[in-house]
Amino acid sequence: MEKYSKTKRIITPIEIIYRSGKDIMKLSNSTHFQSVIMEDAFKSIKEAIDKKWKKVELFNITNLSVIVEISSSAFPTALKKISNYYEKYEEYEKCAEIKQLLNKLKL
Repeated sequence: MEKYSKTKRIITPIEIIYRSGKDIMKLSNSTHFQSVIMEDAFKSIKEAIDKKWKKVELFNITNLSVIVEISSSAFPTALKKISNYYEKYEEYEKCAEIKQLLNKLKL
């Protein structure tokens, strides 16, 4: 079993409550929800890269008993999508930080 670290990483818990598919679409289009997801995913992937983990658990969707996890082979794709998000909101410092991480992955 892979050892993540000596101290356990806290996985962001999320509870998604909905009545219909429209509720899910409304949530996914919410700028606040997108911001929380992107920021937390970025921090989690960055930690995984720094600590050379093969995978990282991003979120725990508690009411659905689902843990969202990403493997290291998918880090570049996820980081590019996160970078596109930050570019859209003109957060270029984050984009630069992501570019450094992508370069680190190429080594």
